[in-house]
Amino acid sequence: MAQSEKQIPVSEDTFEALGEFKGAGETWDDVLTELLERSHRLNRRELLDRTADDEYVPLEDA
Repeated sequence: MAQSEKQIPVSEDTFEALGEFKGAGETWDDVLTELLERSHRLNRRELLDRTADDEYVPLEDA
């Protein structure tokens, strides 16, 4: 699948804050992808924490 480039306007403060996550050799796409993955993991963890240990709820039903 071919990737297209998009521009996302952000404030200077947001740009600087994002820059703290960017390592040498990483692209902005790498930074955003990692932040999205972290957010998804956190959301899943919070969902699991809200579910009682003795209660199984399939993820697609949550």
